[in-house]
Amino acid sequence: MIGRRCALIALGGLLILVLSVNVYFIRMIVESSSHKTSSKGMPISQLKPEQEQLIFQAEQNLQVSQKSVAKDMVKKIREEIQILPSKYFMQNTSYAIVLERLLTELRIMPNAVQKNIWSIPNSNWPDAHQLIPPVAPELGTILDILRKSKVMRADNAPLGTQLKLMLTLEHGTKAMFKPQWYSRDAIIRGPVYHGKDRHNAEVVAFYLSSLLALRRVPLTVIRKLDLRNEIRPRATPELYATMYQDGNDTCLYGVCHYCSPADPVCGVGDILEGALISWLPRYLRLVKHRHPWQRTYKKNKLAMWETDDNYCEKVKDTKAYSPQSSSRLLDLIDTAIFDFLMDNGDRHHYELAQNNFHNPAVLLIDNGKSLGNPDVDHFDILAPLYQCCMIHKTTWDRLKLFSGGSLSIALARLVAHESLMAGVQPLVTEAHLSAMDRRLLTIYAVVEYCLKNKKYASNVILDHR
Repeated sequence: MIGRRCALIALGGLLILVLSVNVYFIRMIVESSSHKTSSKGMPISQLKPEQEQLIFQAEQNLQVSQKSVAKDMVKKIREEIQILPSKYFMQNTSYAIVLERLLTELRIMPNAVQKNIWSIPNSNWPDAHQLIPPVAPELGTILDILRKSKVMRADNAPLGTQLKLMLTLEHGTKAMFKPQWYSRDAIIRGPVYHGKDRHNAEVVAFYLSSLLALRRVPLTVIRKLDLRNEIRPRATPELYATMYQDGNDTCLYGVCHYCSPADPVCGVGDILEGALISWLPRYLRLVKHRHPWQRTYKKNKLAMWETDDNYCEKVKDTKAYSPQSSSRLLDLIDTAIFDFLMDNGDRHHYELAQNNFHNPAVLLIDNGKSLGNPDVDHFDILAPLYQCCMIHKTTWDRLKLFSGGSLSIALARLVAHESLMAGVQPLVTEAHLSAMDRRLLTIYAVVEYCLKNKKYASNVILDHR
């Protein structure tokens, strides 16, 4: 009798244990399923109104030519945005570690000797893989020197189609000056490559590149030039001939392909704001290459990549872009992501440092056509990503750090530092910052789509560095 009772008790305990285990696993499955549920499928209490609005805007703002094969991809990515996992809408607090490290770099070193500090980026820093090293405690001091160094000579810049100045600063340092043409909140309508360069975009690009660990943008700061007292006395005869007074304002039109007396840039009084971009040292020997995803720049003529779904396979068949031989294709995908966030659709060429360097990285030079229209997302800028379905693992990991609005928060902090140091108005509007958060959702959706739809999903995310 006692034995039977013990057996029944043991059997009952076993049944309770089995039921408990089943309940536990059922709960885990439900929770896991819930985590993978789309942000739209989340309970209303879990989805904030601003997240709903972000999803809606990401779907609606994607724009692409109706004649392009990308219009079918746009439809798929819009659907993917609807079912993005909730993790992409949650703020990853780890971004704060990256931000604080970058802000620490921007501190000015006390008692630094200007000549010795400035020699660092010219002798030790730039190499074929990055223009600024991952750790650069001297960065803030060097940027401050760029803002304050005396101008020794001013000339017309020897390259490009738009007005730019080539300045020689103290200690022989050279830098290019792009003047301000637009107010911060000006919206550039028309083709994605329309309008003149936006000087503030060059500075924003510099800080965004640091956030994304793509430190391939030259040192760039905001600087105000006194055209009458700082530039005119040191101008070459060719530049001096294009300078004049318009009432109380000092103006110039320079010498370049599109430069004209009918299209001058004028200071507010004598003061002209612009972006000052450090000139890279000669030993890097930059070589320009045609971008395989270059636009035709003709309204009624599409490039091959806009009409061929299998274009990336043709690119990969060439020696220069074979993923097995170099990381150049993956670098161009990094560049496409960077340009999409900035809305830069004018990357017709790219530069490499070709001086016996192994596997040089694609440099992010000339970002002035960014920040045109915050209300439009030109999806075809992402063509290298969605056509090739490849991405550096390091880049993908970095992008995931800035989910849930962290990208705009971090970038605003860095750019605000530059505004403060230069004594100018905020360099980027809330509309452009919000647009970057929205575009990041699209990038997440493209990678998720690639992971789900490629035959070998494990090969979608690669890292050759």
